[in-house]
Amino acid sequence: MSERTRSWGLRAAVASVTALVLVALAACASIPDSGPVRQGAPVAQVNDPLDLDFNPSKPEKGASQQRIVQGFIDAASSPKNNFAIAREYLTRSMAANWNPDESVTVDDGRNRSYDDQGTLWRVEVTPVANIDSIGTYHPVRSTAPVGLNYQLVKEDGEWRISVAPDGVVIDDPTFRAVYTQQTLYFFSPGYSYLVPDARWFPARVASAATRVASSLLAGPAPWLTGAVTTAFPKGTQLAVPSVTTAGGVARVDLSSEAGQADPTQLQRMQYQLEQSLGSLAQSVQLSIEGNAQQVPSLSTAALPIRNPSVDAHPFVDRSDVFGPLNGDTVAALSGLSDKVVSLHPSAVTLSASRDQAAVLSQAGVYSVRKSGDPVRVDARPGLIGPSLDADGWVWSVPAAAPNAIQVASATGGEPHAVTVNWPNATAILSLSVSRDGTRVAALVQTATGYSLMAAGIVRGGNASPVSLTEPVELAVPTSVPRSAAWTSDLTIAVLSSTNGEATSIAQQTVGGEQTTTSGPAGGRVIVGASGLAPYVVLGADGTLLAPTGTGWQAQIDKVGAVAVQQGQP
Repeated sequence: MSERTRSWGLRAAVASVTALVLVALAACASIPDSGPVRQGAPVAQVNDPLDLDFNPSKPEKGASQQRIVQGFIDAASSPKNNFAIAREYLTRSMAANWNPDESVTVDDGRNRSYDDQGTLWRVEVTPVANIDSIGTYHPVRSTAPVGLNYQLVKEDGEWRISVAPDGVVIDDPTFRAVYTQQTLYFFSPGYSYLVPDARWFPARVASAATRVASSLLAGPAPWLTGAVTTAFPKGTQLAVPSVTTAGGVARVDLSSEAGQADPTQLQRMQYQLEQSLGSLAQSVQLSIEGNAQQVPSLSTAALPIRNPSVDAHPFVDRSDVFGPLNGDTVAALSGLSDKVVSLHPSAVTLSASRDQAAVLSQAGVYSVRKSGDPVRVDARPGLIGPSLDADGWVWSVPAAAPNAIQVASATGGEPHAVTVNWPNATAILSLSVSRDGTRVAALVQTATGYSLMAAGIVRGGNASPVSLTEPVELAVPTSVPRSAAWTSDLTIAVLSSTNGEATSIAQQTVGGEQTTTSGPAGGRVIVGASGLAPYVVLGADGTLLAPTGTGWQAQIDKVGAVAVQQGQP
C-alpha cells in the first residue's frame, strides 16, 4: 500500500493560536472615553519574553500507523520538557534511547511522502538545511529527497514506533519559530579578538542557557579548531548540569578543572561566558564546585575587540590619489597614497592601522608600507586580489590554482605556502581574511558550479599562517558570482551576475542563513563598509555605488580600485 499526504497540523495549530491572540488583543484595544479617572496599579517588571509555545497533540487512542508516524514528526518540533510529547509516540524502550539532539533536518514541509511495507514506514522529505549534533547550520547542496525509516509495533494495544532515526525533522517556517541562532565566542590566539561561532538551539526553553554554556565548554566547531582558543582549562565541564537564570543573572558552576585558572584566565572565562550568554542573561555569576568566585571585570585595555568596524568613508584609488572618499573628494592617505598609486592598482587591502596595504598590480602582488619602498611578494601570473591579515601577512593566490595560496611577511622575504584543500575546486575568484585574522572566506569554482567556503587559519611561530582547517561550505550561489567580502565578523556578502548586467547580493551568515537582495547594474567588486550600508560596490565603468533606500546611488566615478578595509585605528 502506498499513500502520499501532507502534514499541516502543526502549522494550523500555530495559526489558530495566533488568531486567538489577535482576537484577544482586539477585544482589549478600545480606549474608554467616559467615567471617572482611576489610578492604575504599578506596572510589573516582566523579564520573560512573549512565548507562544508549540503544543503538539499527543497520540490518539486507536490511531493508525500513519497517524503515529505523522504525529511523531510533528511532535518532535516541540523541544519542551526534553521532547516529552514526541517520546509518547515511541515504545518505552525507544523513548529512552532516542536522541533528538543528534541532528535537525529542515525540509520544505510541502512534499513529504509516507509509504508503508506492513509495519515499516518510509518517509521522504526534501531538505533545505541540516543542523548537526553541536548545533552548526549546514545548507544542503542537493535537494534530492531524503528517506527516513520507522518501524512500528503494538504496545499495550496501541501502535508505537519501535525504531526511529535519531534527530528531528521540521519544516522551514516552524524551524524559524522553534530554533534560534546563538553565538558562542572564542578568542583569537593572542586574545586580541573575540571570534564568533554560530550555533542553533531550541529557543525559549528552560535548558537554553545550559545548552549554550555546555557547548562553549565543549569547544569550537571543528572547522574553527586550531584557529581559535578558549580561556577554559582543558576538561572543564559544568559541575552541575544546569545553568539557572534569574533576575538577569546566569549562575554557572564549573568543574574542578577550572580551579587551575589564574586570575586573568578567570576573567577571560567569565567574559567568554558573558558574551556567549548575552542574549539570555545580563551577567554571569561564576562558581567552581559550588564555591562562588569574585571575578573582577577585564580592564578596558585587556578587552578583546568584538566585530571590528571599518571607516564610514570608502578608501579609493582615483585621479592619482589613494585615500578616504569624503563627498566628491579623495584625501591622500599619508605615507601610502603615492606608493599605492604608483603601482596602478586593480585591488587593494588596507590594514586596520592604515600603515600597510596589499596591492595587486600588473606586475604582481606588493606589500606597501609607510616605511620603505613597495616590495613585490608574489610575481606569479593570474593572481587575484590579495588579502592582508591582522599580523601583517600578505595572502595571494592565482585564479587557476586555488590550492596554491602563499603568504609573505610585511617586509617581504621568502614567501611560504599555506596548506589548504578546497574540495573539487578548479578555480578561485575571491580570497578574504576576516578582520580578526582567524578565518578566510573563499569563493571557488568547481566542475559543477560555484561555492562559498570558510576555513580557520592555523598559525605557527611568529603568528605565521601554516595551514587552513578543513573548510565548511556556506552556500552554493545559483547565479554567477563575481566578488565576496566580509561585512562583519559573522557575515559575508557575495555579488553575483544574474541576467546580463543585472546583479544580486547575498548576505550569508557564517553558520546561518542567507538573504538576497538586488545589486547595481554592472557591479563588479563588493567590499565591506560602515554606516547606513554594510557594503559598497564598484561598477565596471569605475563608478562607486552605495545602496540607498530601495535603489543604488553613485558616490563618485573614475575609481580605479576600492580598498578592502581590515578595520580602523
